[in-house]
Order: sequence, then C-alpha cells, then structure tokens
Amino acid sequence: MEIFIEYMENIIERLTLDNTYLPLLTDCDILTASESFFHMDRTADFNVLIYVTDGEMYVTENGIDYDISAGELLFLRSGLRHFGMRETLRGTRWFYAHFILQINEKNMENTLLLPKKMSGLSGSALEEKIFMLCDYFHGSDTMRNYRINSMLYDLLLDIGSERLPKQESTPEKICAYLDSQTDKAFTKELVDKRFFLSYSHLAAEFRKEKGMSMGQYHNSARMKKACHLLRSTLMSVGEIADCLGFTDMLYFSKKFRAFTGVSPTDYRKQVQKKY
Repeated sequence: MEIFIEYMENIIERLTLDNTYLPLLTDCDILTASESFFHMDRTADFNVLIYVTDGEMYVTENGIDYDISAGELLFLRSGLRHFGMRETLRGTRWFYAHFILQINEKNMENTLLLPKKMSGLSGSALEEKIFMLCDYFHGSDTMRNYRINSMLYDLLLDIGSERLPKQESTPEKICAYLDSQTDKAFTKELVDKRFFLSYSHLAAEFRKEKGMSMGQYHNSARMKKACHLLRSTLMSVGEIADCLGFTDMLYFSKKFRAFTGVSPTDYRKQVQKKY
C-alpha cells in the first residue's frame, strides 16, 4: 500500500518530535458525526492528530484550508487558530488525539519533523496502531497511564519515518548487494551480472556518492564480517578466511591487519579482554 506525504514549504504549521521526551496524550477517541457540523473555532494549547476513516472533514488552520478524506491524517499545531470554513457532513467518522510535545530547543538535532498531512493509511499498519492507541486509552488496564504515551510516541515516530526517502539510490542498492556477497572476491563481473548498466558509469556514480570505490566498499564489508565471526564464533582464522572466499589465509590476515591495524588473532584477544 502506497502512503503519500504532503510536503509544505512553510514549516510553521509542522510539528517536531523530540527523541528525549515522550509526548503527553491528554485525550483521544473515535467519533461519527450524527449531523453535519463546522469544525470548532479555537486556538488550542495542545496539538491535534485527526485521522478520517469515512467521509471527509474540513479544517482551516493559520489561513490554510485542509480537506481530510478517508485514509488521511492531519496534524494541527498548538497555538495556531483552526476552525471549519466548510461543513463536515453527517456520517463522517474520524479519530482524534490531543497531545502535548516538549522540545529541547537547545539541541534541535535530536528532533524529527513530522509531516503535515499523510494519505493512503486505510488498512495499513499505521491505521492499526491508531486504533490500538484509542482502544488502550479507553481500556481498564492498570498499566494504561504508563503505556499510552509510549504508544503515541511509537505511532508518531512511525508517521515521521514515513517521510524518509523510500527510493534507494543505485549506489545504495550496490552496497546492499555487496554486503550479501562477502563470501567471494570483488570483480567487475560480480557487479555486471546484477546491475545492467555500464560498469564505468556505476563506478563513477558509486565513488561520487560513497567517497570510495566499489572494491573498497566490498573489502570493508568482508572485513566487518570477519570481525563479527571472530567475536561471535569459535571458527579458526583459516575457517573464517575460507568462509569469506580467501584461498590464502596469509593474504586474508594481511588484508585484515590493513583494515583493523591488528592481526585476526590479536583482534580476537582484544575483544575477549572486554568481558
């Protein structure tokens, strides 16, 4: 299911999630309009999440008109006036959550900007989390007050994460492929048989984005795998070399030392000293 994010150049209306504070959920519910109405005119001291499951809702905030159709959610920001210029019709069904966000303005690097609006949520895992949050908020579990804010944080984090780019670049795809090919030596043919583009073009694009050659990346992936095997298994250095496609254990040790600064045996000893 494809989820669509509505981006806006003006970020005044957007909410920011801080990774050092949990949000505070003050109210949430699922309502169905028994008659047509205009959204309340107010400037709230809390943020609002609106998710429409049936029908369509109309809200104006900070001079911008929003229509929220079934399967869409919208955030309204605290301190901004919002009201309904158009009528929301009878039968419209929606979820709402009122919540407060705390932000450490001295360290904005620990924040995630939430999208203003999101669509395509019908039948999605996000929709399921919205309903679960509402059910739990109105439940009788003795741990309710301890969990609802963490559940809301998890929901907001998932919503914010949907903003991240979904389309991998070609170099990212190459990295993922090379990570899966640590049991063999790097060759031009290794990439050619997987990506149907000019090798010289791929090599140039990869170096531009990653700052290294594909061969260097692949060697790094093999050495990281070697480190993992030395830490987590009882395999001998020779067995690890063979597992990584090295026919010469001495050559493997040379490559490993160049990567880590120590021999495989010394690396294993250093790791064991930590415990």
